[in-house]
Amino acid sequence: MSSPIKKESEISLRSGMMLQIDIIPSVSGYAGTSCESGIALADENLRNELAKLYPNVWQRITNRQEYIRKILNIDLPDEVLPLSSGVAFYTPFFLESDLALVKE
Repeated sequence: MSSPIKKESEISLRSGMMLQIDIIPSVSGYAGTSCESGIALADENLRNELAKLYPNVWQRITNRQEYIRKILNIDLPDEVLPLSSGVAFYTPFFLESDLALVKE
Protein backbone atom coordinates (compact mmCIF):
# COMPACT_ATOMS: atom_id res chain seq x y z
CA MET A 1 0.00 0.00 0.00
CA SER A 2 1.32 3.44 -0.84
CA SER A 3 -0.42 5.40 1.89
CA PRO A 4 1.23 7.85 4.28
CA ILE A 5 -1.48 7.02 6.82
CA LYS A 6 -0.41 4.04 8.87
CA LYS A 7 0.56 3.19 12.41
CA GLU A 8 3.66 5.05 13.58
CA SER A 9 4.10 6.85 10.25
CA GLU A 10 6.54 9.74 10.36
CA ILE A 11 5.18 11.29 7.17
CA SER A 12 3.58 14.69 7.73
CA LEU A 13 0.43 15.62 5.87
CA ARG A 14 0.81 19.20 4.68
CA SER A 15 -1.16 21.91 2.95
CA GLY A 16 -1.11 21.46 -0.81
CA MET A 17 -1.02 17.67 -0.71
CA MET A 18 -3.54 15.67 -2.70
CA LEU A 19 -4.69 12.25 -1.52
CA GLN A 20 -6.99 9.53 -2.76
CA ILE A 21 -9.48 8.32 -0.18
CA ASP A 22 -11.16 4.96 -0.38
CA ILE A 23 -14.10 3.52 1.50
CA ILE A 24 -14.02 -0.23 0.86
CA PRO A 25 -16.30 -2.19 3.15
CA SER A 26 -15.55 -5.88 3.37
CA VAL A 27 -17.86 -8.76 4.20
CA SER A 28 -16.29 -12.18 3.98
CA GLY A 29 -17.70 -14.19 1.08
CA TYR A 30 -19.27 -11.22 -0.72
CA ALA A 31 -18.08 -8.90 -3.43
CA GLY A 32 -18.92 -5.31 -2.70
CA THR A 33 -18.94 -1.78 -3.90
CA SER A 34 -16.62 0.99 -2.82
CA CYS A 35 -16.18 4.69 -3.25
CA GLU A 36 -12.91 6.30 -4.17
CA SER A 37 -12.14 9.92 -4.83
CA GLY A 38 -9.59 12.65 -4.33
CA ILE A 39 -9.15 15.33 -1.73
CA ALA A 40 -6.67 18.15 -1.23
CA LEU A 41 -5.35 19.50 2.05
CA ALA A 42 -5.31 23.28 2.32
CA ASP A 43 -4.38 25.61 5.14
CA GLU A 44 -6.13 28.98 5.50
CA ASN A 45 -3.67 30.75 3.17
CA LEU A 46 -4.16 28.23 0.37
CA ARG A 47 -7.95 28.27 0.82
CA ASN A 48 -7.96 32.07 0.57
CA GLU A 49 -5.76 31.94 -2.54
CA LEU A 50 -8.02 29.38 -4.20
CA ALA A 51 -11.12 31.44 -3.41
CA LYS A 52 -9.51 34.58 -4.85
CA LEU A 53 -7.95 33.09 -8.00
CA TYR A 54 -10.54 30.43 -8.83
CA PRO A 55 -13.91 31.55 -7.42
CA ASN A 56 -15.97 29.06 -9.46
CA VAL A 57 -13.81 26.12 -8.37
CA TRP A 58 -13.90 27.36 -4.80
CA GLN A 59 -17.70 27.54 -4.87
CA ARG A 60 -17.91 23.92 -6.04
CA ILE A 61 -15.53 22.85 -3.26
CA THR A 62 -17.52 24.66 -0.56
CA ASN A 63 -20.78 23.23 -1.92
CA ARG A 64 -19.28 19.73 -1.64
CA GLN A 65 -18.06 20.43 1.90
CA GLU A 66 -21.53 21.56 2.91
CA TYR A 67 -23.12 18.45 1.36
CA ILE A 68 -20.70 16.14 3.17
CA ARG A 69 -21.32 17.93 6.48
CA LYS A 70 -25.09 18.44 6.29
CA ILE A 71 -26.35 15.52 4.21
CA LEU A 72 -23.81 12.76 4.87
CA ASN A 73 -23.32 14.03 8.45
CA ILE A 74 -19.52 13.75 8.34
CA ASP A 75 -17.52 16.19 10.46
CA LEU A 76 -15.25 17.45 7.68
CA PRO A 77 -12.49 19.88 8.67
CA ASP A 78 -12.17 23.10 6.64
CA GLU A 79 -8.67 21.94 5.61
CA VAL A 80 -10.06 18.97 3.63
CA LEU A 81 -11.16 19.96 0.13
CA PRO A 82 -13.28 17.41 -1.75
CA LEU A 83 -12.21 17.40 -5.40
CA SER A 84 -15.26 15.65 -6.83
CA SER A 85 -18.92 15.20 -6.03
CA GLY A 86 -18.28 11.54 -5.23
CA VAL A 87 -16.19 12.08 -2.10
CA ALA A 88 -17.67 9.93 0.71
CA PHE A 89 -20.76 9.12 -1.37
CA TYR A 90 -21.21 5.38 -0.87
CA THR A 91 -24.05 3.43 -2.43
CA PRO A 92 -24.05 -0.14 -1.09
CA PHE A 93 -26.36 -1.28 -3.90
CA PHE A 94 -24.47 -0.30 -7.03
CA LEU A 95 -27.50 0.28 -9.26
CA GLU A 96 -29.51 2.09 -6.56
CA SER A 97 -27.84 5.50 -6.73
CA ASP A 98 -30.64 7.10 -4.70
CA LEU A 99 -29.70 4.96 -1.66
CA ALA A 100 -26.53 6.17 0.05
CA LEU A 101 -25.07 5.59 3.49
CA VAL A 102 -25.00 8.50 5.90
CA LYS A 103 -23.47 8.80 9.35
CA GLU A 104 -26.00 8.95 12.16
